[in-house]
Amino acid sequence: MNLQKKNYEIITDELRRIIESGIIKPGDKLDTIDKLAERYRVGRSTVREALSHLKALGLVESRQGGGTYVRKPAIEPEAVLESLQTSNAELTQVLQVRKILETGAAELAAKHRTDTDVAELGTLIGQMEQALGNEEMSQLYDTNFHLAIAKATHNPMLETIMGHISATIFRTIQDSRKLWLYSEKSSAATLLREHQRIFEAIRDGDAKMAAATMAKHLAQVEAALKSTK
Repeated sequence: MNLQKKNYEIITDELRRIIESGIIKPGDKLDTIDKLAERYRVGRSTVREALSHLKALGLVESRQGGGTYVRKPAIEPEAVLESLQTSNAELTQVLQVRKILETGAAELAAKHRTDTDVAELGTLIGQMEQALGNEEMSQLYDTNFHLAIAKATHNPMLETIMGHISATIFRTIQDSRKLWLYSEKSSAATLLREHQRIFEAIRDGDAKMAAATMAKHLAQVEAALKSTK
């Protein structure tokens, strides 16, 4: 037994067990943050961290109008992607897919984002900044930031595709961030600034800059990967 688990990890594991056992079914709404905090006798921020982790794993989603819901399982796409072992070759393949999807997503998000989308992206940037030094939470916020960009496109098909591969994106972000951060030229602050530039372009409605900045960001991640070969 890991006695060093943090509160949010314990809650994440418990909620994941409940979801995967079918006690809470796809489409069901989870209890409110207040109720979950009361049940587990923790603060609201701890519950938010647990929900962020579950969202990054593709198990839950936030819906317009409020509330967190259990996602319907993505069978075929997820089954294939979950088989990846994130070797260098496989990381390269996932990065190629991400470049195709996310460069276009950033461009569309800059064109179609709403004030609500901008606020959500801004909140995630703030969370990433506050999480500097806590790489585990930074990985979650990083994943959620990229998923929020897909949401801001207001293209349901693109958002669905990104949602289906979110668990794989989370896993590869973990690995690619390690490669990035352990290279001599990079730091967590540099990585944060990359995300800030993407956010600023989307916020300002600059579609060309958003696409170019996202492409540059993913190219730099790919370069960090290639440097390890």
